[in-house]
Amino acid sequence: MKVEKVTAVVIIILSGLTTHGQDTWYGGMSGLHFMYNPAFTGAAGKPEMRLSCYSFLPGNGYSLGSVYGSYNDYSSSLHGGVGLWLSDDMLGDVMNDFRAGATYAYHLRAGNDLYFSAGLTASMVHRGIRAGSVILPEDLDPFLGYTGISSETISSGNVTLLDLGTGITVSKGSWYGGFAVMHLTQPWLSDRHQDHNRLRRLYSLNAGTSFEPGGKSLTISPSASMHLQDGYVAAYLGAELLYRELMCGLALWHEGSGFTAAVPALGWDTGTAKVILSYSYIIAGGVPVIKGTAIVRAGLSICFNNVEKRRVVHVIKLPDL
Repeated sequence: MKVEKVTAVVIIILSGLTTHGQDTWYGGMSGLHFMYNPAFTGAAGKPEMRLSCYSFLPGNGYSLGSVYGSYNDYSSSLHGGVGLWLSDDMLGDVMNDFRAGATYAYHLRAGNDLYFSAGLTASMVHRGIRAGSVILPEDLDPFLGYTGISSETISSGNVTLLDLGTGITVSKGSWYGGFAVMHLTQPWLSDRHQDHNRLRRLYSLNAGTSFEPGGKSLTISPSASMHLQDGYVAAYLGAELLYRELMCGLALWHEGSGFTAAVPALGWDTGTAKVILSYSYIIAGGVPVIKGTAIVRAGLSICFNNVEKRRVVHVIKLPDL
């Protein structure tokens, strides 16, 4: 990896997009709901598979990207939803974070139009660091360039640990809300148990609704979310519009280290498959080296037709964009 790219990766890591001891911020919960809150597992009442690819600061060539995949369904025999998910954060040539988990959510009808669900997720967290690609400040000489004389060593040992998370949701009619606490075990992300290498607990709060002002051909779904982790706050506010098969959305998100971004998005929904594309443009904050497009997301969602007639307790319409 070139010196300027490694330096840029360090800047990004310190900026809060992918900070030590913190989760990668994807710009919102859309499509990732039951990874952030397992109580949303099976909320759609039908089998769904999702695939998403993320590119962070794509115009700068830093090779920062993520992939996400999930499958979840509602099971009447289990009185709730079951799901599998995985994510892989590839931070250039330096670091790789792979996570995979299984979730279960119990769905309960508590009143005439009041529903609760409680979920649990168990996951594996794997982090690997390529020590040979890390360049420390002591390795750089203003006249000679890269010298490699730093006395500090970087461990390249892989770490694989168990993680747990839990959450609840409440819904009434078309309104819903959820709260989750992830990383209950607070796993160490390095064989060196230093404070900054620990994955701190993530607290997530979100809410939303959907309504059809012009009949079933038009649906508007506003939503909001907030995440708190190790003193850092990320907030999201947006709305999605579905007109027949065309989806479009607009949102704002703010990351506590100073980023504020606008997110226009487009999608196509055929009923069984959805294709989406969104951009996050930095409109305020940050530093000069990371201006412009923050995140690009491309996603595919597939709903499998299920011939079995099942009684779903309650369906929550979650935003896709």
